[in-house]
Amino acid sequence: MAGARILVIKQECLREFVDAEPAFAAIRRDNPGVPVDLLTTPAFGRLAKGSPYFDRVLAAGSFAERHQLKELVSQLKRIGYEQVYDLDGTRATMDLKGAMTGFRGPRWIGPKRVLSKGGRVSQAFPAASIRKMMADAKVPTEQRLPDLRWALNGRKDAANMQPSWFGISGPFALFLPADDPLNRWPAECYASIAQTLAARGVLSVILGGQHLTEFAQAVVNASSPHGRNAARNSVIDLTGKTDLAQLAMLAKESQFFVAGSSDTLHLCLSLGCPGVVLLHSSESAESDALFGRDVIKLTSQDVASLGPDMVISMLANMRLVSEARPSSAQRVHA
Repeated sequence: MAGARILVIKQECLREFVDAEPAFAAIRRDNPGVPVDLLTTPAFGRLAKGSPYFDRVLAAGSFAERHQLKELVSQLKRIGYEQVYDLDGTRATMDLKGAMTGFRGPRWIGPKRVLSKGGRVSQAFPAASIRKMMADAKVPTEQRLPDLRWALNGRKDAANMQPSWFGISGPFALFLPADDPLNRWPAECYASIAQTLAARGVLSVILGGQHLTEFAQAVVNASSPHGRNAARNSVIDLTGKTDLAQLAMLAKESQFFVAGSSDTLHLCLSLGCPGVVLLHSSESAESDALFGRDVIKLTSQDVASLGPDMVISMLANMRLVSEARPSSAQRVHA
């Protein structure tokens, strides 16, 4: 494929982006010396800057509207691609295929029908389906856990890629509340964990999107009866305040997590962060990112019945928290 160029499309949902990492590696490995570009969203583009798989990252955003699609097609045709891997299977990517393929168009490898309409929580194109599609295209993909440790490479020396940027000093743990409020562990339970960890000199940091900010504030308020300023000694709310690269940095630097099912959890797992996952019995745990590594999954028909003492016991069994109280308290810079 001398002189050729390959395009990989991955825009859908953080957990699917994470689970597609082995496919990214397979495409790169199958095309040595050939430039490989990634078409993704601006948010994922910042995360993918440190990737070893792509020569160029095109952060195009949405192209669902006709005028957006027309502009994108013109840009891609100017660049010139020999082959396209569609790892989304959305209506937008199917429209893109129709506009780009045909006479002298690129070879297109992707789903034959629309798999996702976008904006949903469940996975429409999980890793197992991607592996099958890649195998059919004679590009074998390893069945392994995603590994996004490279996500830190793009901005690792930046000042805002240090825990101290967020006022954190010393050891800290992550709280990753479930995206679905119906299956979310109660704020009072997270607050109880925060108090226990504070007694051991560990700060609790709440991560997630802006949709979790109200819940995070409830955790902060419940973690200290003496008011918000006192609560900062045990828990800090960073929901909606980090980009994905910063989130990856915090996952890499943290001691462990306590989490529900969320996109944020998948990214943290791909950085090798250990911890405890709290799931409703009805929730799917089929994602590759939820298997292996130092992770304990606790499930129940009533997530609230999974008490804080049980979680602390699991963390202690994993040797992620100490049994004894520390001699000095965790400090947070103002």
